[in-house]
Amino acid sequence: CNQGKKDGKRSKSSASREAQRGSSCTAPIAARLLPHAAGIPTMAALGCFRLKQQVLVGHDVYVYKVDCNCDATAIAAATSENAVGLLDPASLSMVRRLEGHGDGIEDVTFFQSSPFCLASCSRDGSARLWDLRASEPCTRSFELKTDEAFSCSVGRGDAALACGAGNKVHLFDVGQGKRLTVYKDTHTDTVNHVRFHPVDTSKLLSGSMDNLIALLDTNEAKEDQALLGIIPNEECVQSFNLVGPDRNTLCSVSTTDQVRIWGLGEADFGTRRAEFLGIRENPLLAREDSLGYVVSTFYDEPSSQVFLLAGSGEDSAGSRLLALFRVALPEAEPVATFALPVPGEGPPGLTGHTGLVRSAICLPGGAVLTAGEDGHICAWREEGSSDAAATAAAEGAAFGLEPTSFGARREGAPVSRSAPY
Repeated sequence: CNQGKKDGKRSKSSASREAQRGSSCTAPIAARLLPHAAGIPTMAALGCFRLKQQVLVGHDVYVYKVDCNCDATAIAAATSENAVGLLDPASLSMVRRLEGHGDGIEDVTFFQSSPFCLASCSRDGSARLWDLRASEPCTRSFELKTDEAFSCSVGRGDAALACGAGNKVHLFDVGQGKRLTVYKDTHTDTVNHVRFHPVDTSKLLSGSMDNLIALLDTNEAKEDQALLGIIPNEECVQSFNLVGPDRNTLCSVSTTDQVRIWGLGEADFGTRRAEFLGIRENPLLAREDSLGYVVSTFYDEPSSQVFLLAGSGEDSAGSRLLALFRVALPEAEPVATFALPVPGEGPPGLTGHTGLVRSAICLPGGAVLTAGEDGHICAWREEGSSDAAATAAAEGAAFGLEPTSFGARREGAPVSRSAPY
């Protein structure tokens, strides 16, 4: 996996991020489940998410991650300027900055049940806990004894903090501020992503550059007893999302933008339900000098299907495209694009993203929030185009993306159908 692996210090340049995704961790693979260019729908035939709001966090600032709290009253943004920005979801206005880290912040995550508390981790090798009700919001700081920490998650009933740093996963007691354990042997390479399961909150998942996704039972004190299972992802794991009503489906994204969908239930743990290996070469995303990339995955409640948000390469004019794909078998098909407001409608000055998009979440009200290397956070809402609206009306299936924050429910959400995989 050395070709797809990140440098020891994550660079702020778009070129470096595209380079890290540019080489496969395996032998060259022919693009699979990739629709032929002639079969790609025209833009007019696709659904559309229109840009409704936009805020610039800062000039020459990267926004690496955004997250929403459990009652959708606050948005947190992890930035390259060593601070967590807090935004009002309704206006996207910046209401507060949480300062204290000594380097760029890689991840930020709210507590599952408390809308006032969140955690962050940074390239300075530390993780911090914050309480928004306090005048001095940083309540605890944890040293990870490493150069950088890439991911953090809060679980066990909001009583524990997990951090991926180097090839280790650190587990801390939130209340006592003590290190509970360090999982040293589960992975052999950099841990890029950790997440507690939001339903069975003692279970912890970690994804690494060693191609593995591990499931750990944090109730067990010894590492060999804590390791419940391994999912062999076949390529370096960049990130993953847990989706579905019980979050029992895992969608992994590799450093080469290959998407795989795995079962997490007792009966189907580690079962590969589907894979989509040619997203970045899709004709809607590929440009002459650069390929597309995967931003995030979502779950569509009306259809019980997985959707993925992908970005295009940069064209000769310097512009980029965002598109939503349905990843139902047998192929990944584009179903919607993200577009600027219709001329004469919407606030003035909305430009959309001009750099790579690093993070995306879905809010309970249906808005999709994106953030990226241009320092912008954008809010998009679905707007049916003529053909797409007619199709949706005929099938009775408009988009109903599941809110990223577990426990939140989209208003008017229909009863989900059986999973298609």
